[in-house]
Parts: sequence; C-alpha cells; structure tokens
Amino acid sequence: MKKVLIIEDEKILSEMYKFKFSKAGYKVLSAIDVKTGLEIASQEIPDLIILDILLPKENGIVFLEKMKLLDKIASIPVVVLSNFDDIETKTKAFSLGASDYLIKSNFNPTEILNHVEKFIK
Repeated sequence: MKKVLIIEDEKILSEMYKFKFSKAGYKVLSAIDVKTGLEIASQEIPDLIILDILLPKENGIVFLEKMKLLDKIASIPVVVLSNFDDIETKTKAFSLGASDYLIKSNFNPTEILNHVEKFIK
C-alpha cells in the first residue's frame, strides 16, 4: 500500500485530505508541523509528501530545506499545497525540489488526488 504524508496544520483540511486519500487506497500519515513531519517521513518513508507552506513555528520552506539534508527522505516527491500564492516562495520551493505547487482554493480534494497521483512512484 502506498503511503502519503500530509503536513497540514488546519485540522479540518487535514481530515478532508486524509479521508480522500484513504478512500483511494492510500495509507495516510499526518503531521501538523515541520518537526513532526520530518520525524514521520524519516520513520515511515512515504511515497509522497503533501506540504502546506504556512505552518506553526517553522514554515514549509524550512521543511524542504531540512528534508534535503536527510539522505533517507531527500528524494521523496513533495507537492506543496498552500493558499500562500507568492512567486518568491514558489520559486524557493521548486529550487528545493518541490515537484509541484498547488493553490488550495483552486482545487477540490478529488482534483488534488488526481493531480498528485502522477508523482507517486
């Protein structure tokens, strides 16, 4: 079973994505911050990470920076899913290896699922 890690601090959104991916046959892991996300990713080695940018304490860009330093998880595809629509942040995310950058408000959960599946090995 393929694993997806969702790093999202808004509980209602996290639960909605978790439900959608679980229903599609994925094992879904979740974290609400960078530290927990890195710990879960290192332990579980998910097939894909869905990452919010605006998180408590440290943001999603910090997650990408720290992730790239950990050989064990550095090559996991990351799809940024955020409402933070800033060209500088998008550019930084892509330079740190993000596979894609989606604006939450432009996609419903089914569209997100369909869109990110192409990044799952």
